[in-house]
Amino acid sequence: MNRAAIFLIFSLIWTAFLPTAGNNLTEVESGGNNKVESAAVKSDLLGTDSVRGDLLGIDSVRGDLLGTDLVRGDLPGINLDDVDVDIDSLFLNANKLYQQGDYEPALEVYNAVILNGYESADLYYNMGNAAYRSNSIGHAILYYEKALKLEPTHEDAIHNLDFVSRYRLDAFDEVPVLFMGTWIKGFIQLFPEQTWSILALIFFMIILTGLLIYLFSRHIVVKKTGFISGLVALVLFVITFSSALSTHRNIINPDTGIILAPSVVVHSSPSESGTELFILHEGTKIKVNEEVSGWRNIKVIDGREGWIMAGDFESI
Repeated sequence: MNRAAIFLIFSLIWTAFLPTAGNNLTEVESGGNNKVESAAVKSDLLGTDSVRGDLLGIDSVRGDLLGTDLVRGDLPGINLDDVDVDIDSLFLNANKLYQQGDYEPALEVYNAVILNGYESADLYYNMGNAAYRSNSIGHAILYYEKALKLEPTHEDAIHNLDFVSRYRLDAFDEVPVLFMGTWIKGFIQLFPEQTWSILALIFFMIILTGLLIYLFSRHIVVKKTGFISGLVALVLFVITFSSALSTHRNIINPDTGIILAPSVVVHSSPSESGTELFILHEGTKIKVNEEVSGWRNIKVIDGREGWIMAGDFESI
């Protein structure tokens, strides 16, 4: 029992203070007249002269906004002297390529950052903008979804995803979901994994404090206070720890994906000889289930399901 408690404490501390993917790269605001206005109208149409454009920054990228310089301090938690590749230089070069209109090369350099083990919501946000400018709606939706997976409250990514999703060919009526399931999912998405872990650690420490007060205090009122505080903290610990585990599990083992092929035929079985059920198009979000011989069982929001090749989509 003591070993289990010690292991739990160290697990919480390690999870809470381990730098998460969402915090490796951060936004750098540009100075002077190049700074993006926060009051820009979100409903601008393509081709207008708004600073933010139609996609809240589609004409600029975070980290190097309209020519500002990226410095080493903008990459907290990364000791660039200890890695072979200069990550901030890669990020800066990708942003410069974007500003020059070289969107596909910019995407390649952004991917190089990810291949070196670093990712963040803003990085995926930039990639979504570049993919949109490259006329790749599927990849744009994928990257905005990845940004929101790391930072569910990323307002720019939320708006851009909503805007780009209008270009999808597929439109389905979603199968009604129980209110409780929707509420729980929304609650878990309130915070990223690290925040939930820190909260769980705090409540765990309150539990220990309350237990010690209850066991060693000689005053009845203090003992009751320690007991009640520990009990409330226990409930909150279970909630926050479960949310942290759920968020972590969703990042490590994603169960949703985006169709990237222009069109995909969904079969009734994991074989080309299977009956053709329906067709999905680029940008459609799917739920991914089991895999059989390179085929994946998928389900769309209207309840229909079938089999497609694993290479026709990418997991979020």
